Amino acid sequence: MAKKKPLPSRQGTVGQMFSTILLRDKFGNIVHKGSNVGVTDDLEVRADRVRYIKLGREGKWEPECLEHGIIRFGFGSASDERFPLCCSRNWKDLTKSFIVAGKDKATATRSTNETRIFFEDDGSTLWITFIGERLCWGFLQPEPAELHQSGDGVFRKLRGGWQWRDLNGERLIKGNLSGALTKLAAYRGTSCEVDVAKYVVRRINGKKPPEVERAIVTLEQMKKSVLEMMRLLGPKDFETLVELVFSISGWRRQGPTGKTQKFLDLDLVLPSTGERAIVQVKSDTDASDLAEYEANFDNFGSYQRMFFVHHSGTAKSGDKRVIVIGPEKLAGMAIDAGLITWLIEKVS
Repeated sequence: MAKKKPLPSRQGTVGQMFSTILLRDKFGNIVHKGSNVGVTDDLEVRADRVRYIKLGREGKWEPECLEHGIIRFGFGSASDERFPLCCSRNWKDLTKSFIVAGKDKATATRSTNETRIFFEDDGSTLWITFIGERLCWGFLQPEPAELHQSGDGVFRKLRGGWQWRDLNGERLIKGNLSGALTKLAAYRGTSCEVDVAKYVVRRINGKKPPEVERAIVTLEQMKKSVLEMMRLLGPKDFETLVELVFSISGWRRQGPTGKTQKFLDLDLVLPSTGERAIVQVKSDTDASDLAEYEANFDNFGSYQRMFFVHHSGTAKSGDKRVIVIGPEKLAGMAIDAGLITWLIEKVS
């Protein structure tokens, strides 16, 4: 039986994104990327195929694979019979081995195909897996598979270890990925082809789908239009808009809107936590306005926060209790609250 080799030293971690990543240029040549280089037109991740792999039953190999920058593979591939068959690429006899072990022909063929893809990969396949909420990815080094020191399966080294950020440094987490991809986390087998391969490569390269890019552009245009409409509102209507934004966000007004006190336009409470806040609404403002309200904040008693909201001018606060909501932020909140139609009716 072949001698088992010790596990490789740490190749990298999912947090060390740009250390020794495998990249391909526009001609398909393998290149390496430095630690602070961004994505260019000529440099991006490319792959001949994309495969999902589960790192052990119920993910039991995940910590080790992350630590050592490897992919472990089972299917009895470390046995005295099967390891030589895999190394010699004798896939016909490997299939027979699975059948002798009790697998039906279809299952034996599938097991052989999965094993063959893993052993024959020359580094052109992009391997992905989900570990917790993270999408991890990497390319195998061209060196052949080695026996795992535990005797349970084999392993191959990843170039640069497992990565879980895109080429812009953004984390790849389930909540920000398409359900067509994240459904693979529930896959019951060992490995499979990814039917949304182009989407995976595009996301790793830090690129959004064309539909998303168009939506982002449209959203930015919408924010500009909403901001322009907000500036057409009179003081009363602008104050009503702010109240609607907060009420839809879960805050509840405690007293009548506006002019209840000199330095208070809205008296709010968050029912889920009991937190109280005051809101000061200004159409146009500057630093001196905010400073005056900050100086009087402690005179209001048991309020934990103050929101200072305006649609024109600039204001910044160094007080952690004071949250300044400026034009762009308020425009986004109004869109999220579904108040575009309300605004259109008010300024038409």
